[in-house]
Amino acid sequence: MERRTRIWMGLGTALLVGGAGANTPVIARQNPALESEIGQTPTLQPTRPRTLVAQVGASGEGGPGEGGGAVLGTITEFRLSTNDPTAFAYDAKSQVSAYAALVHDTYAATNTAAQALQDAVANLQATPSDETLAAARSAWLAARDAYLKTEAYQFYAGPVDIPAISVDAPGGPLPRLNGWPVDPAVIDAILADAAQSLNFRAIARLNTIEPTVTITTGLHVAEYLLWGADGALEASAFTGEPGARRGAYLASVARLFVNDTGTLVAAWAPDVGNNYRASVEGMDQRNALGRAFNGMTVLVGYEIPLRRIGAGLFPANKNFQPSPFSGTSEADNAASFAGAQSVYFDTGLDALVEATNPELAGKIEAGFVRAAEAIGAMDAPYARFLAPASGSPERAIGEEAARALTDLARDLRQAANQLGVLVVVPGM
Repeated sequence: MERRTRIWMGLGTALLVGGAGANTPVIARQNPALESEIGQTPTLQPTRPRTLVAQVGASGEGGPGEGGGAVLGTITEFRLSTNDPTAFAYDAKSQVSAYAALVHDTYAATNTAAQALQDAVANLQATPSDETLAAARSAWLAARDAYLKTEAYQFYAGPVDIPAISVDAPGGPLPRLNGWPVDPAVIDAILADAAQSLNFRAIARLNTIEPTVTITTGLHVAEYLLWGADGALEASAFTGEPGARRGAYLASVARLFVNDTGTLVAAWAPDVGNNYRASVEGMDQRNALGRAFNGMTVLVGYEIPLRRIGAGLFPANKNFQPSPFSGTSEADNAASFAGAQSVYFDTGLDALVEATNPELAGKIEAGFVRAAEAIGAMDAPYARFLAPASGSPERAIGEEAARALTDLARDLRQAANQLGVLVVVPGM
């Protein structure tokens, strides 16, 4: 009990996320005259790994939604030191190559789903109807599921979440992709302001994860635009002048998502020679494995159990769920966890651990099964796992999911350490 209490309290006030304010917010308008449409995805610049100063604290970093925060992902040197010249003598070339291929293929699938969403939104704009609205919602669900499986590729200053350094190096697209919780009042204010440009660049400039948080882009903004606050939006909401603005905003959000996932596909594309994938495949194998292990383990040991499930257990966070408008929050953690499973089992990391420590490999495999079952127990309606009463079955289920995930993360970290790879999980 003492250890569990320390974990929850270690989250700090960063997890005490309040609800939307009652007053309509004032949005800093972007001048439409400053906006210029582009007909194609912006030119993609190759992204290379950068070495930054490590500043990992105990816990509690990060803003709302998925993605950790500014501290996570600042370590890019993952080799543990040793005085034994024969230590860590193994060949992981196949695992590194398989990981790079998995990342590329998963981002490519997400980009394909994003394009399908963009097409469905265009059809909804052109012909608002129950059928086109249902098709757009179905496309959103597919894009959301595809994206969540990429979340294990964060937390190591990769192309998606590399920290911003300057105006010329603004960082990865993560803040635009999937921020939550979304404040409906913010989106409604943008829709109501006829002078506010809905150009995709304009709404991207309104988006910020710095205090005060203003989420204006990403999958959950699209979710709100498609379902409405009560989940019962009708196709007529896309007709007439107000409906035209709603459709235009939705189209810009979809376009940004296509563009941003396209940059990630390019960063991990094979046989390019000067992109991020080429750098990973050419670096020391333990540094490459460090990216796979840290992305997977931080997601499993910190992001899902503490910043999502654990955060929702606080009384102040009774409305803290990622997909409230579509009513699909129960599927989110499972999809993200499936991405971590793929990193471990589909790249051959399981075989590498098995060759090093068969007993630990068996424990990890059992841990994945336990965690998957615990997450699966958090079924619909997800709201019953938000601020559940002490001693309630719902609280016990949420706490078990968090324990199963953090226990698995400890075993994954141990496996990485035995391979000479550093893994840093906040609060662990």
